[in-house]
Amino acid sequence: GKINRFCQRKSKVSRSMEKLYRLIPGTSIRVSPLCLGTWQFGGTEEKQDVTWGYVEEKTCHAIVDKAIELGINFFDSAEAYSNHHAEEVLGRALGSRRQDVVIATKFGAFGKNGPVPYTDVDIEKALEESLRALQTDYIDLYQVHWPVNIKSSEDAVRALERAKGQGKIRHYAVSNFGPKNMQDLVAAGGKPVTNQLPYNLLCRAIEYDIVAECEKHDVGVLAYSPLQQGLLTGRYSQASQVPEGRRRTRHFKADSTPFSRHGQAGLETETFEAIAQLRNITDRAGVSMAGASLAWLLAQRNVTSCVVGARTVDHVVQNAALSSLSQDIVSEMTSATDHLKSVFGPNADLWAASSRIA
Repeated sequence: GKINRFCQRKSKVSRSMEKLYRLIPGTSIRVSPLCLGTWQFGGTEEKQDVTWGYVEEKTCHAIVDKAIELGINFFDSAEAYSNHHAEEVLGRALGSRRQDVVIATKFGAFGKNGPVPYTDVDIEKALEESLRALQTDYIDLYQVHWPVNIKSSEDAVRALERAKGQGKIRHYAVSNFGPKNMQDLVAAGGKPVTNQLPYNLLCRAIEYDIVAECEKHDVGVLAYSPLQQGLLTGRYSQASQVPEGRRRTRHFKADSTPFSRHGQAGLETETFEAIAQLRNITDRAGVSMAGASLAWLLAQRNVTSCVVGARTVDHVVQNAALSSLSQDIVSEMTSATDHLKSVFGPNADLWAASSRIA
């Protein structure tokens, strides 16, 4: 029956991580504070991903194995990660352990002419493809990838409520939704349980008004790019050291890479000054910058889990070693990035000058 099918099995995992599991608001689903993002599973040897390059499938399987061993029970993917390819890799990597974990994925395609606005029929087709790719008959959390990926809130709610009634999804959610986007979906009868948003010490734009809107509707925040695509590992001290595919965000000058689309001057000086200050704080506290950055996020209002990618097994191990921070250190890290928050402004869209997160 449906209840048994949705019952999460107990697996042999790290008890230290399991103690930190959190409930997704409005659900009975308990998830680890870290969620393994699988954007990096989407590249192939022939067609490498601009941001992540190519990660061999056997490495992807080892990453998933290590994540589960360390107590991470939450995995996030998307149709748009190479047209369901990342989902296929994740499905094969999980194998018979599907009921041990919580799977979140997203619908929404991006063609040569931009995003494709899905009707309710399109959403149903995309869901069937995701179920096939993931080798499962249900998805725990089905997310709208971007507001521009739906033709109307009414269409989306109709399709998602129908899928929920059929047992094909347990709950639905959104991603990259600003206050107006959230209000439109709720007005159409939508009941999203989470909103996946770009959030980290170097990108705090959602603190202006999006977090408050999420709280108003009892919607948890899933923070993506929690290490700002590697900047918060402390590995880079200047812009030129950052791989080109990761220089597309508004932190960097538009001419830093032809992949950039925002057309702005960037905030390289302010970004790397903030990184230097964070390095001093974390060195003094004797903790890694990455671990401290994730711990800082998990101490913020309404954050349910951090969606963090990994290209190697070592990255998973490093990310899972969450630092324990005093409130004083948390406050110091906040202060160190207040100026960057101010100049970055309330536009939460990392890649576009005219925000798609409204």
